[in-house]
Amino acid sequence: MHPLFKKLLFSRHIEYLAVDESFNILELSHKIAQFADRPQDLSIGKDVRLSFPELVGIEEILSHILQGRQLNFELKGIGRFSGRGNLLYFDMYIINDSEDYQAGKKLIILCEDVTERMNLEQTLVQRSNETTLLLDAWAASSQYLDKIIQYIGDALFVTNSSSIIKIVNKAANSLFSYNNSELIGKPLSLIIDESQVEKLISPKNGSCANGINTTKMVCQTKTGDKILVAFSCSIIESELEEEQDIIYIGRDINR
Repeated sequence: MHPLFKKLLFSRHIEYLAVDESFNILELSHKIAQFADRPQDLSIGKDVRLSFPELVGIEEILSHILQGRQLNFELKGIGRFSGRGNLLYFDMYIINDSEDYQAGKKLIILCEDVTERMNLEQTLVQRSNETTLLLDAWAASSQYLDKIIQYIGDALFVTNSSSIIKIVNKAANSLFSYNNSELIGKPLSLIIDESQVEKLISPKNGSCANGINTTKMVCQTKTGDKILVAFSCSIIESELEEEQDIIYIGRDINR
């Protein structure tokens, strides 16, 4: 192998083998044995396939490279267990060295340690998979919670701290004769007088005044009818106090 080529390989920390047309080893670098499956068979004159079984079955490709019919061939992410039981990954590149100053055709087999890169990629894939699983679980639980909210018998509203409606369920639609688009984004005072809302929640400290206790409220439907509803409320805890939501649950006690 040309000395300049060897210097380039050294700068990349790549080890190499040179083999002839019969795949017998002609030359090898000092640390190539770390990549071999059978290091004891890795010596000049031996068949390279004894130490690198990955080459078995691709002899036709190797011959094409030797004959100049194919430029190169790559094997990515080959795994080996080191003597200490650690997993080593390497990439193998196979090229033609027929233009070397020495006579005769030969293949150059390059092995580059990519363990660090593979471990990083596996860690990223694992974290991505864990994130996907968490998102799937969250989506499933969210859908389940949405179904519970929509199909409970009591009217349910979720508002922000300014009493603007964010979520409403089917029972609330039915009780007050409004559809979702008529309620979401509107103030809760649309159905409960603002002064009565203040009996449920204290705007000064942002906490429900009556906790889990219920308070009877006179409410107004879309048609203008007055109905008596027993309401309770609770703060939905958040790390950001100004973004706390409030959940209201009301039961029609006119029936």
